[in-house]
Amino acid sequence: MENPHLSKKLEKVSPFYVMELLEAAKEMEARGEDIVHMEVGEPDFPTPSIVKEEAKKAIGEDKTFYTHSLGLSELRERIKNYYLDAYGISIEKDRIIITNGTSGAFLIIFLGLLEKGKKLVISDPGYPCYKNFGYLVDGEVCLIPVTEKTGYMLTKKHIIRFKYRPDVVVISNPSNPTGSVYDMETIEGLYEEVSKRAGILIVDEIYSGLNYSKKIFTALSISEDIFVVDGFSKTYAMTGWRLGWMVAPKWFIRAAQKIGQNVYISPPSISQHAAIKAFDAEKEIKTMRETYKKRRDFMLQELNNMGFYIPVIPEGAFYIYAGIEKWGMDSMDFVKRALVEAKVAITPGYDFGNFRAGKHVRFSYANSLNRL
Repeated sequence: MENPHLSKKLEKVSPFYVMELLEAAKEMEARGEDIVHMEVGEPDFPTPSIVKEEAKKAIGEDKTFYTHSLGLSELRERIKNYYLDAYGISIEKDRIIITNGTSGAFLIIFLGLLEKGKKLVISDPGYPCYKNFGYLVDGEVCLIPVTEKTGYMLTKKHIIRFKYRPDVVVISNPSNPTGSVYDMETIEGLYEEVSKRAGILIVDEIYSGLNYSKKIFTALSISEDIFVVDGFSKTYAMTGWRLGWMVAPKWFIRAAQKIGQNVYISPPSISQHAAIKAFDAEKEIKTMRETYKKRRDFMLQELNNMGFYIPVIPEGAFYIYAGIEKWGMDSMDFVKRALVEAKVAITPGYDFGNFRAGKHVRFSYANSLNRL
C-alpha cells in the first residue's frame, strides 16, 4: 500500500540485499543451521587491544560529552601525521574533518555538492550507498558500466565518452565489490578530465590499508581539490565504532561544519579518543593484512577450480567479484540456492548496479581460513 507521507525519493533507493541475506542467514542459524558467512564486508578480527583500552580510559575519565563539530583536535593532528608518515605528504589539519563513519562523510559531501539536476557519476558495479545517497539528496545518478577490460575501474576515457557534464564523480580505491586497485596515472587522468569539465572528484580510500599491490599512494598527492574519504572501520576492524574522516578542499570546510552540526552535532566522543591509538596498532594491522592476503589467494584458487569466472585479480579490500554464467542462472537465484542448499551466504551482483548484475556474485573473505 502506497504511503502518501513517504518521500518519492525513497522509491529510487534500492534495498541492501547483503543485509537481507545476512538477516535470513541469522534466522537459519537461530534454528540451529551452520552458515558460512561470505556476504558482509566486515572484518572478523577484534578491534586492536590498544584501541579498546583507550576507550575504557576515556569512559573512566568521563570524556563522554560533545566534541568540536569537526572532531577532536588531537585526532585530526594524528591523521595529519599519518599522511606524512605513510605517504610523505603534508596536509593542513584544518582540512581534516572527523565524521560518523565514512557514510557520514558522504552524506555531508553530497548534501553540500548535489541537488536536483546535478549529476553524480559512479561505476557499475560499484558501492551501492553512493547512488542511494545521491537519490536521497535529489541528485541525478549516472551509472557507467565498467568491465574487466579496464580492471573494473572508471577511466579518463569513460568520462570523455560521457555525454553530460559530471558534477561529482566517485571512485573507491581499493574497490568494493571488485577489489581493484587504481594506479596513480589512472586517477590523475580521471581528475584531469573531471576538473576540465568543472566537476569534483571524490576518492573513497576506506580500504587503503588493505592493499596487496605495489600501488601505494593517496589521491591527496595528486591535488588539493580532490576529496578523500577514509575511516577506521575496515583497516582497523572498528566497524561498530562508526568513525571516519574526510580531507576536503578549504572552500568546503565551513559548509561541511554547518551540515555536520545539524546532522549529528559532533562525532562520537569515546570512539574519537580510542581512535587516536589506532595508528599505533601497527603489528596487529600488519597481521590482519597478511591474513587477508592468504585468504584471497586460497579463495582465488578454489573458486577458479570450481568454474567461477574471475578475470581480474583483486589487489585490495577483501572481496572477489566472480562471474557465474557457467551455471546459467540469475545471481539472485544463485545466492538463494547457495544459502539454502550449501549453507553459504554470498551477495548477488544486484547490490552493486545493473550492468551484468545477474551474472555476478561477490564473495567476502573476511572470515577464517577454516570457515572459507
